[in-house]
Amino acid sequence: MTAEHTCTSRSPLHGWASAFAALAPAVRLCESPVAQVVVRTTDEDAIARLDLPSACHVRRDGADDGEVAIWLGPDEWLLCRPGIPGHEYLAEVTGRLADTRPGTYLMDATGQRTRVLLAGEHAHTVLAHGCAIDLAPASFGANEAAQTLLAQTGVILHRTGDDPESGFALLVRSSFADHLAHWLLDAAAEYCQTPAVAEDRTRTEGPGHV
Repeated sequence: MTAEHTCTSRSPLHGWASAFAALAPAVRLCESPVAQVVVRTTDEDAIARLDLPSACHVRRDGADDGEVAIWLGPDEWLLCRPGIPGHEYLAEVTGRLADTRPGTYLMDATGQRTRVLLAGEHAHTVLAHGCAIDLAPASFGANEAAQTLLAQTGVILHRTGDDPESGFALLVRSSFADHLAHWLLDAAAEYCQTPAVAEDRTRTEGPGHV
């Protein structure tokens, strides 16, 4: 996995790439920022045009650079797409609704959250350390989405592919991204004790931590 930047400003986890890479191959972790548009509507025509998913579900385009639509509430969704600036993405989504009835609200929310991708054989176990939801494939399907707490941090969570064994995408508020990154490294450390991981734990916890 590689990080994709949607704008020239620094992403919330821009300094974490080497520490994340040191976890591989047991745990594959990276920041992958995406442009984000919040949609609020009750207009059935707008819902159909944007192909918005039903409650607690996610809709993904097949391509790696395709759109992801996530249900957030009865009349609210989050659209995500990599490789495009937020303002351009907002204009593109607006264009799909050019002649629909008024009453649909769109907002560029790119700066609110960053996206973290977590995969590898221990991905599910790492999340289980700090998430109350049962994320086993039989309980959390490929097209399901959830808003939950991970390490006491609010995240939007879904699988990254149609395979029930695929990895996870975590959308976290930018102001909490650093906290989540520290927690993910700590939770993954027992599965991949590399020098970089050990060094980060010492830096954040101190040499006397037990």
